[in-house]
Amino acid sequence: MKKNNIITFERGAEFYFDLGYRKIQKGNLKSALRYIEKAVRLKPNDSFIQFNYAGLLAELGNVDLSTEVLLHIVNVLDPNYDDCYFGLGCNYLQMQKIKKSVEYFGKYLEKDPEGEFSEEAEDLLEMLTMIKDANNNLDDDELEKIYKVEEEAINHLELREYEKAAEKFEIVVNLLPNAIPARNNLSLSYYYLGDIQKAIELAREVLNYEPFNIHANCNIAIFYNKLNLSNWVDMQVRNIKKLNTDNPEYLYKIADTLGSLDKHTEAYKVYKRLLVLEPDNALYNHYSAVASYNSSKYYESIRYWRKLYELDKQNFISEFYINLAQNAINREDSEEEVISLPYVYQLPREEINKRLARAQAFIEGNRLSAQKIIRDKKGEDSVFFSICFDKLILRNLVFEKIKKELLIEGQNILRKLLLMSEIEDEVKIEAVFLLDIIGANQPYTVDFGGEIMEIPADLLSIDIYAVNGEWEDIIRKTQKAMKGRYKGAYKRAVENTWMSFIKYSYPNLPKVNSIDSWAAALEYVYCKLNGVKTTQEEITAKYEVSPSSIRGKYKLIMNSVVNRWDYKEDFKRKK
Repeated sequence: MKKNNIITFERGAEFYFDLGYRKIQKGNLKSALRYIEKAVRLKPNDSFIQFNYAGLLAELGNVDLSTEVLLHIVNVLDPNYDDCYFGLGCNYLQMQKIKKSVEYFGKYLEKDPEGEFSEEAEDLLEMLTMIKDANNNLDDDELEKIYKVEEEAINHLELREYEKAAEKFEIVVNLLPNAIPARNNLSLSYYYLGDIQKAIELAREVLNYEPFNIHANCNIAIFYNKLNLSNWVDMQVRNIKKLNTDNPEYLYKIADTLGSLDKHTEAYKVYKRLLVLEPDNALYNHYSAVASYNSSKYYESIRYWRKLYELDKQNFISEFYINLAQNAINREDSEEEVISLPYVYQLPREEINKRLARAQAFIEGNRLSAQKIIRDKKGEDSVFFSICFDKLILRNLVFEKIKKELLIEGQNILRKLLLMSEIEDEVKIEAVFLLDIIGANQPYTVDFGGEIMEIPADLLSIDIYAVNGEWEDIIRKTQKAMKGRYKGAYKRAVENTWMSFIKYSYPNLPKVNSIDSWAAALEYVYCKLNGVKTTQEEITAKYEVSPSSIRGKYKLIMNSVVNRWDYKEDFKRKK
């Protein structure tokens, strides 16, 4: 663990790029994008940063902007950045512009025939030639129109608009008879519309053309099962078990199909194959556990859920299901039936409802009842679950409850949140400020961009000055105006008050419509807290603002001070 790292506000492009790269390694692509974009803004002419920015954009589905960035690199920044040509080939392939894709893969191989991606580029060129032949040598514009229709059909399918999906998939397969994925999706559309015979007919057409097509083989087994054709299902399961692939996507399709057909032992074998390929995949570990549990292999299921806990100690699944499996072991000698688990990566709905009910009781109860709930492990786990389950409404309500009631008992929840890599940095900053408000001991251990840091809350307040310079302008204006009028450590005192306000209000900091009126309000708060005799009129006259302009701001700042428990007793004595 790295300790005593200080977050400063003078950060270079490399700093943000490194943070972004760590986020990418952890799979947090959206968080990574924010950091990479900052690096790009700081070093717009760095072709390496721009290239990685383009790659990240493509991963996130923004292929058009990714292509613009790559073209900017080769046309303006560095025409000899050969990997960009391979990236452009991939982007145009994703946009289904076959000719453009062929052009840029060809350019890449011409410029760097022994390059890192040369073998892949050659394979893709060969594949594109086959695609052109299969598509009756239609040009890019014609194909693009067809692929656009297919994309619309897929969107309809995902939105469960099955009639619209079927209509558009029909158009695609009529124009491109060899479009196997579209035909498989058309088959699924008819299945969801209730026309199972039509779905089976289409799946059989695919299998006549490609007998080992994995999606068609799996889909038709589901269709037979829907019609309760058990003999046909068993026959199709035998066919599925003969399919040979090492592709994780196809293996997952097979395992998922077998599981949904209640062929749990067979599904378990396939999930184990997936774990050989990706041993640290949390989803595969959970589904292997579910399949083994449903196959009455309870000890093995516990082993997988323990592995899941090792992979992600903040997950909500492993502990619950380990207890469930242990209970099943304890009941093995009884005649009580063990209910099969669904293949979903979440808690059962009943358990989710129980946890949300406890969290609601915490939010709505008085201070004593909230303390009682959160001191109990089940209650604390439920409140923590709620702020991860609903990242907007419930999280805000829980944070507000902890702040309003100054619940020091909430610090365990907040500290756990700080170590979750998938939580946005802005939320972690808010949690740090909240820990400071309720009086939790500093420093606070935070995972920022994959790096564990121990930081005091005040450093993050300083960092906010870098984000919004107006908040720093206010404190500097106040201190300058107070110079010569007050004795003692007034500068430190007024800055502490101001930082208390920032911490208490974050992330809902009010708009700065007038630096002078905020500065006047801050000085007036200082005077009230320290027994300095003055009036609003005297203070506002000095800043040349009206008394009415500082009243609301004065109340906001004062409220943040009196609600901090570490200021409360001092304030009572001064009153």
